[in-house]
Amino acid sequence: MRVKNSIPAQQPALRKIALGILCSTSLLPLGMAAPATAQEIDEIIVTGTRVANRTATESLAPIDVFGAGDLEKQSFTDTNDILRTLVPSFNVSRNAISDGSTFVRPPTLRGLPPDQTLILVNGKRRHRSALVQLGGGALAAGAQASDLAQIPAIAIKQVEVLRDGASAQYGSDAIAGVMNFQLKDASEGGTAEIQYGSTYEGDGDNMKMAANVGLPLGPNGFFNISAEYTQSDPTNRGVQDPRAPAAKTDLAMNWGSPDADATRVFINSGIDLTDTQSIYLFGNYGTSKSNGSFFYRPPSTDHAVNGPVLPVAGDPDGFTFREWFPLGFTPRFYGDMKDASLVGGFKHELESGLTYNISGSYGRNQLDYDLKNTVNPSMGPDSPREFYVGRLVQEETSANIDLAYPVEIGLASPMNLAIGTEFHREVYEIAPGDTASYTVGPYASYTDPVTGAILGMPIGSNGYPGFRPEDSGEFTRDNIAFYVDTETDVTEAFTLGVAGRYEDFDYFGSTFNWKVSGRYELTDSFAVRGSVNTGFRAPTPGQSQTSSVQTYFPAGSSSPVARGTYPADSIVAQYFGAEPLSEEKSTNFAGGFVADVADISVTVDYYNIKVEDRIALSGDFNPTAADRAALAALGVPGANTLGAVNYFTNSFDTRTQGVDIVANTSVDAGDGKIDLTAAVNYNKTKVIARNEDVIDDDRVADLEKQLPKYRGNFTALYSIGDFSLLGRASYYSKFTDTANYAKTFGSEWLFDTEVSYTFYEQITVSVGAQNLFDNYPDKLNANTDGSYSVGQVYPDTAPIGYDGGTYYVRLKVAF
Repeated sequence: MRVKNSIPAQQPALRKIALGILCSTSLLPLGMAAPATAQEIDEIIVTGTRVANRTATESLAPIDVFGAGDLEKQSFTDTNDILRTLVPSFNVSRNAISDGSTFVRPPTLRGLPPDQTLILVNGKRRHRSALVQLGGGALAAGAQASDLAQIPAIAIKQVEVLRDGASAQYGSDAIAGVMNFQLKDASEGGTAEIQYGSTYEGDGDNMKMAANVGLPLGPNGFFNISAEYTQSDPTNRGVQDPRAPAAKTDLAMNWGSPDADATRVFINSGIDLTDTQSIYLFGNYGTSKSNGSFFYRPPSTDHAVNGPVLPVAGDPDGFTFREWFPLGFTPRFYGDMKDASLVGGFKHELESGLTYNISGSYGRNQLDYDLKNTVNPSMGPDSPREFYVGRLVQEETSANIDLAYPVEIGLASPMNLAIGTEFHREVYEIAPGDTASYTVGPYASYTDPVTGAILGMPIGSNGYPGFRPEDSGEFTRDNIAFYVDTETDVTEAFTLGVAGRYEDFDYFGSTFNWKVSGRYELTDSFAVRGSVNTGFRAPTPGQSQTSSVQTYFPAGSSSPVARGTYPADSIVAQYFGAEPLSEEKSTNFAGGFVADVADISVTVDYYNIKVEDRIALSGDFNPTAADRAALAALGVPGANTLGAVNYFTNSFDTRTQGVDIVANTSVDAGDGKIDLTAAVNYNKTKVIARNEDVIDDDRVADLEKQLPKYRGNFTALYSIGDFSLLGRASYYSKFTDTANYAKTFGSEWLFDTEVSYTFYEQITVSVGAQNLFDNYPDKLNANTDGSYSVGQVYPDTAPIGYDGGTYYVRLKVAF
């Protein structure tokens, strides 16, 4: 590892030239990110650079590094929640009644959608989830990203979070940044742990069992395996739906975390064939099952499902669904997920210094939906009460050739020249559900025998109609990329990087992106660095093909509305003015500084990210009677029941600006030590251009204000001998949810703590609490009678969730 020094006094001219280059190319203050804890600032990183043995403090872009210890001191079983406590610009909410978003939670980084953050595992692109988000908050609506919950914490050696655009280095999706999960690679030893927790309210009991084992693979190899099983009972922070009859004693809906269990296995292996040749293989297999409630259907006479009396031959009194559900009913939604991947490669360093890396990968995510305790209203008394809704599948296959060679060009260090090519194929599959889940039954349109009026009942399994054969199939996209990435030390103090990437897609064309970054060390304890780059994100086959009809309740209303979501090229979307999807394009400026003052490492990083033609869902269109009639004439099933319509679009541009501040240090405390970390993020998104006919004011308000502008994480870890005490505070500033609740919610603090003691150097017992003081977000506005609409008390979009405080105990054994 080369040690950085300040520029010698005899090089003032070079210093001026270097600074001039930085200013003239807009490489404004150059930043260096501090990691999670003071112990890890010199960890070797592989994200954002192709230079071997580069540390986080030497990187040309801000990188946070979190080790296994950071991930372990948590009660959460979801990696999304763990990262939320470590990275202040990372947000994820709890989506209780939100279709597939209940099962695949969509996180955001730096206020941008989940699919604008590229996910890597061991430096290789991770496949996406099969779910295209239709809920999950304003930023997530329309996104398709990787499911971080599929990566168990027990398998992770180190997480590197590159907070900078990197499309020129890694390709599509790397607009907000890159998260690289490095898997454990020990060839011996291991750990096993069991954890139990529950909420202060006494529900949500959860259990986790996990183990990691490292084994030798021949004399020069390793085989590391990690396994995790989790089980969580549901929570409920709602109250009774005011529409429910007095005889209904159980809560009508489940406002909280779902009932869930999961089993996940990761392997990581490698063999050094010689001093210069090695092979590697890693992958995963996981299954998870979750279920949650949909909105309650009361037995009122004006409700679309329970109300009307349907004329039935041979039955003079007709039929009503109240005969089956006298107290109303709540559809129950089930998600069954399977996730698998396998990556393998060969790496060889030649005597000339050229290193080549050839790899291939395959990933698959499958999501099956079932719906129970519901009906297909259009089928009347012939309707079943359970349905298989259908299957979503995302498959990705990649082949990579990466070459790196140090080129002597007479500067302070050789120029590391990296070139490579990647072929990537995505296949998105939609498989139809049961016939009854989508069929148009005889009561889709019928004549009221009393009034003679033409009436209609909703089509398909109520709550989530099944996927139809005509919307199903396999949809593919191929692309090939070529990149060049260079990095060199111009002087002992000035490092410069330049990267370019050409990528060609089979159905929307090609794109070229570039990045220039640099770092200048003014003194041994102060450096500036920054970057300017362009980026892109291609629309996925899933975004181009997804359609769905869901039931939702407009803000302040207790009347359900059927909302249809459609692809841009569908009949419905075209009717409302949709245009074909194209790629997103971004321009990213970043800069900051790092300073070491009195053993305190401080970093400040500014970012400015402009994204044009963002891919998302439009605002809602509310079809008139004439619109519904026209759509029905065009052959749209269920057109007469549509109360709202949206579709996938590129109809707006945004600019996101923010600042990350990180400081950490270690101080002696008697015979012990205290590690202190403070991380603060300011983030603001502004919609700078839009098609006002497609993106309405409510949609704009939520894009700009649905996340807190200020986030902070503050951690103190005291350790002495076998004893440790963790204290963590998290701050969330106010946020506004306009479309769902028309309300601004106040700022909140959460506090966590954990006490651990190690016996016999192998057995560690930990006791802790997340949200120690049982804090909740502000409540929703109550109805005039004091009740809450549909029984919901807390906002689904609250970044702190609303389960309240939890406690846990964990036993860990090292061997």
